[in-house]
Amino acid sequence: MRLNTPAFTRQVMLGLLYTVLFLLVLYMYLQAGSDKSNFFRTSRECILSHVDVKGDLEKQWSYFPYYVNKCAPQNRLMVQGFSNTDELKYHVMPRPGRTNMECTIVSLGIGKDVEAEKSMRVAMPNCEFWGADPVNETNADIFPEVGKFYNIAVGAENGTFRSYVLEDIYRYQEVKYVDLTTFLRNYVQRSVIDQLMIDIEHAEYAVLPFFLVNGQLAHEKIVICQMNIEVHRPNAEQLKQFFDFYQKLMDEKQWTLMSASSIIGHLRLFMINHGNEECHKRYIGSIYERDDLDTRD
Repeated sequence: MRLNTPAFTRQVMLGLLYTVLFLLVLYMYLQAGSDKSNFFRTSRECILSHVDVKGDLEKQWSYFPYYVNKCAPQNRLMVQGFSNTDELKYHVMPRPGRTNMECTIVSLGIGKDVEAEKSMRVAMPNCEFWGADPVNETNADIFPEVGKFYNIAVGAENGTFRSYVLEDIYRYQEVKYVDLTTFLRNYVQRSVIDQLMIDIEHAEYAVLPFFLVNGQLAHEKIVICQMNIEVHRPNAEQLKQFFDFYQKLMDEKQWTLMSASSIIGHLRLFMINHGNEECHKRYIGSIYERDDLDTRD
């Protein structure tokens, strides 16, 4: 190729352009890696500036996924999505040096679908899986492919309650419940739950306080590191319950909302417990400088 031709000149210019772009991307990556700022605090301040719990709660519910995703620090952690038939379950992958650790993943509400759990098992072969669902049909056949299945409903209380469950169709029926703390303590028998996935058909509202700093799980010294939860479309009372929980979550500075989506009025939320020391060691490490557990200013 002649050196003074237009084709040669274009190749030189393209080469320079690609080099500049590569150096720019490399610079941004190195800058992100060297940025030790507390991005959890930044995320919290961001979402607090958008969500108005004293305003129209219906409106806040509708915009909540937008606010969460706008403020979430997803690009600072190794977040991986695992696909079910109609949704993604998210998980912050173990940090380098801890990829071979044992871990515990719990699914409450199987919904006759374990594709996400199967993918998680491939990506994290050291994890053990537990699942619970009040519907035995199909769930009892497919969940043992990944772990231990219990034909029971998990909620906030022990007893028998009228519940909305999926068999051939959704319908109400009498269902035996155990509370979340009892299930984790007596059935799973693990004190650290790396991932808790919840889809329990409106029973989640009564369970939300369990995840607070002084909730029942903390009293039993059971730690949840990450959680995917479907919060079903609320009535007026449940709407207030949700935003009361959200405000306490923000006040305690223990959990950070990482992702949110909306489907036919339901919220699907993914969050990480960065305030717990063990969870921090497993999934965050030295990615930012912190002087405490981020539960105080």
